Amino acid sequence: MRNPDWTTLPTNPMERIGSLLIADDVSDFVRLRSVCHPWRSSTVAMKNRADRLYPHNWIMLSDPDSSPTDVRFFNTSTHKSFSFNLTPYLDTYSLFQSFDSLFLLEHKLTGGFALLNPFMKSLTLLPSKIESTCTKAPSQLEDLIRKKSFDFSGVFVTSSSKIVLLFSFLDFLVWTKPGDQSWVYADAQHKIQCFSNVLFYKDRLLTIDGDKGLMQINLANEIPNQLQVEVVIPRCQLPDLDNALYLVECGGEIFLVTFLPDDASQEHFWESFEMSKLDLNEKTYVHSTNLGNYSVFLGENRTLSVSCDDLSSVPANSIYFCNLYYGDTACYNLRTNRLRYQSCKPFLRPSSLVKKLIGYCLRSHW
Repeated sequence: MRNPDWTTLPTNPMERIGSLLIADDVSDFVRLRSVCHPWRSSTVAMKNRADRLYPHNWIMLSDPDSSPTDVRFFNTSTHKSFSFNLTPYLDTYSLFQSFDSLFLLEHKLTGGFALLNPFMKSLTLLPSKIESTCTKAPSQLEDLIRKKSFDFSGVFVTSSSKIVLLFSFLDFLVWTKPGDQSWVYADAQHKIQCFSNVLFYKDRLLTIDGDKGLMQINLANEIPNQLQVEVVIPRCQLPDLDNALYLVECGGEIFLVTFLPDDASQEHFWESFEMSKLDLNEKTYVHSTNLGNYSVFLGENRTLSVSCDDLSSVPANSIYFCNLYYGDTACYNLRTNRLRYQSCKPFLRPSSLVKKLIGYCLRSHW
């Protein structure tokens, strides 16, 4: 019996296989396309999907042991790692910012911007012109980014291929699509006083507003010039906002984590943590004490969840938190309700996975 020729698989099954791979781990999709020319031809349409711009589950780690141009990525679900060297792009571009698994590059001669996906090695040129009915909005992207460089907080790509540039306080955002000639400037109904990190979840931006409560902006539909900001859970129904709140996605669910200060202690700042699971559709939340086989990391401006399957260095069902101002790192075990302090300087040698994951959540200190 002759062995089957796998290179002759029909297009439809290959597209299905590619769709499953690209939704979970874009690096596996890249390996699929590298097998042979017929497989690359069968998946060429998928290479142009929005997913190519925003690899899922991959984060960029700070590493004091490596060169600034040698970047290492880590998959929070599969624990795979991926190294990428920026040097070939730095003759033409300079690195302006990096977000999770994307690089925002600035052209050295023209000043224009491009979005680089290191996994697909795809460079998406971004338009310069900004269309807006708001008189205060700059007309050029370059002017906007330079003026707001300290407030620049993220790049998100929606399932409908919108590239969204986000700035602090969510008072506005700009968005475009690959191939468009300009950006759309969308102004908020009011300036949101962000009380916690901004979380991108299923085409929605979520944050806690100190006055109004849990807010969301839906990016799935056509984004009008006036952002539609919705109150999901009013402040009066949320836990005490006098304590620090963090939004984190864990296993496809959204959790609200609150740390409770120990007012009597002069040595440390935390006593315990409380956790609630949010239901965005029902606009409610329930208290929870179990993250399953996940652990979460909380920093000053980012949150992260990691699957602890086959990851012995990170205990499951735990909450890590680091505040460089107080100099403390804490690990709170939800099963035992015990809080353990440790000396952990994320950006100093010797490096470790826990240090790198904590460092990811302290992005403003990179």
